[in-house]
Amino acid sequence: MLTGPKNLYTDSDEATIGLFEKNFRANTGSFGYTSVANIRDVSINDKSLTPSLSDIELREYRQRPDIKSESSASDFVRLIWAYLIALYQASEMSKPKGNHLGFLLLDEPGQHSMSQESQRALFKTLIASPNLQSIVAASFDESPSIFNYVTDGVAHKLISWEGKLIAPL
Repeated sequence: MLTGPKNLYTDSDEATIGLFEKNFRANTGSFGYTSVANIRDVSINDKSLTPSLSDIELREYRQRPDIKSESSASDFVRLIWAYLIALYQASEMSKPKGNHLGFLLLDEPGQHSMSQESQRALFKTLIASPNLQSIVAASFDESPSIFNYVTDGVAHKLISWEGKLIAPL
């Protein structure tokens, strides 16, 4: 049960927010978030609907410290992945369905020395959502072996090119 102001949310809203938090926690754990001892300490604030860790929010909100200072750079990226995908999952699973566009665009999700296992978990989570269109722009540190490991067994369409996409005229 949410603790926000009475009548702020309908029963349907509360059920959807519950799905959102459940999926957020599950995603956070599957992506290898390690900045907390217990993943149950990570939650969704029922007033701002932002991720929080023991009431420290994922983003700065009303002059409060944010969870970025409590997480490593790679764990903060894992939280972002978990949040974005949980928004889609809650929208897709709620009754009635939510208004998510069913589209995610991720640019270099493996930044900040992200582990290959975490990247692989991200890709597996993305393909587990058949109604979600995912576009991932990634260099995989320009390593074919990293690309092959992360995408092994993951259905995908690879579009590659040589050189830079944006260059001086």
